[in-house]
Amino acid sequence: MNTLQRGLMLAAISGWAVCGCLAEAAGNFEQVRALAEVRATTPYQEAPTSLPSSLDKLCYDEMRCIEFDSNQAIWRTENLPFRLMMYHLGGPLQRQGISLHTVAGGQATPLPFSASRFLYHQLPVNQAELPDTLGYAGFRVLQQLNEPGKFDELISFLGVSYFRALGKGQIYGTSARGLAVNSCCEDKEEFPRFVQFWIERPEANATNLVIDALMDSISVCGAYRFTVYPGADTIVDVQCVLYARHPLTRYGLGTLTSMYWFGENTVNHHGEFRPEVHDADGLLLSRSDGAWLWRPLRNPQYLQEQRLTARNPRGFGLLQRDRRYTSYEDIEANYHKRPSVWVEPRGDWGFGYVMLAELPTWNEYGDNIVAYWQPSAPLLPGKPLEAAWRLHWFLDNPAWPPMARAVNSFVAGRRVVLDFAGGRLARASQKEPLPDISLDQGKLHGVHMLANPEIHGWRLGFEVMDTIAGKPVSLQVVLRDKDGNALSETWTYPLVTH
Repeated sequence: MNTLQRGLMLAAISGWAVCGCLAEAAGNFEQVRALAEVRATTPYQEAPTSLPSSLDKLCYDEMRCIEFDSNQAIWRTENLPFRLMMYHLGGPLQRQGISLHTVAGGQATPLPFSASRFLYHQLPVNQAELPDTLGYAGFRVLQQLNEPGKFDELISFLGVSYFRALGKGQIYGTSARGLAVNSCCEDKEEFPRFVQFWIERPEANATNLVIDALMDSISVCGAYRFTVYPGADTIVDVQCVLYARHPLTRYGLGTLTSMYWFGENTVNHHGEFRPEVHDADGLLLSRSDGAWLWRPLRNPQYLQEQRLTARNPRGFGLLQRDRRYTSYEDIEANYHKRPSVWVEPRGDWGFGYVMLAELPTWNEYGDNIVAYWQPSAPLLPGKPLEAAWRLHWFLDNPAWPPMARAVNSFVAGRRVVLDFAGGRLARASQKEPLPDISLDQGKLHGVHMLANPEIHGWRLGFEVMDTIAGKPVSLQVVLRDKDGNALSETWTYPLVTH
């Protein structure tokens, strides 16, 4: 699109915004981008949160009883490979509506709210007071993901800029967000919100689905395109353009959120019979210099942050590395089936850092882990930021990392026991690796290495002594061969001693 065409589009969209036709102005990504650019030049307007009285009074459990009628799924009667179902507004959480459109041939068609699409199951909801302008809380996409003829959830958008996807044989766990703003810092966190969506009608033989979205918040507006490729590992390509209303120095691309209550590196199991409870157990970072860093997650007593610096990273993600059912013993939550999510940057992301924020939690019902890429350059008004990344929702990938990995991280006070397996360690002729352990304070005691035939790998154990009280010890561990070459990823951890 040339400058003249873009100028004409912006002028037209400005006119549509004035006349109240903003919700129908877009039919492709360039038009959504122009909408975001125009909106960023106007004052932010908070979306209303008032609801009809019969919806306002519903509790969380009652909201879960409202069911979209699967017989009315969008594209069901057309026998297309994807279907849409919507979420209902109501209760304490789902209070701000979104606008939905389908797009065919470059033309957008609104999907207005209709109470007839839902099953209320005897709930005290007065359907007569629900207008077609109410909007929806979000939507989900279904596809024959696991077996032919059965439509399962593939991806869901619900709540501010949150979304989560599934690959074959997975159940929902870690979520993604369009953007993080002032997350877990002294400034008030801002939650940009997807306010409008345009979903392209798929062809009869389509293998992917394209979703465009307009994001808005106090500080930033954005245009997003999501291209969803279902499979054993589901892939979501994300393309965005961000326009700042106000300068932002703390914002996160490729944001992931997850839950970690307790695991093998936790002494307190809160009276639970289950050995571990978490949606993800570690952060993995691939740097452009070839280094791989593995940071096991924790449930700290207070907010903790760690910055892992990098230049143009190859990828990072929150992984559920432990896939053994016996590690969780949970036949309902099935934590061993929760997907890992890997962020693969597209293009040069320059210099910055992966921010890992860990918040305390006392149960398994809220996300307490946040990870995102923080660029070094601020986001400024008049200087749009274009970025793209690919999200992988998977159970395991031997290429991440392509070397030995820490499959167990046992931490108890000053004592650390690590199991490494895979890569060159799996070879029967591999000689005992050499542990390379660094720490920023204290001394190492009792370092020993043992072959671990149960995992076809090696077990490393040591204790950290003579530390400064109350100050975490920054630990890094990597296994090397006799020539100094890395055999494993780098295990890194802030050890808290008492």
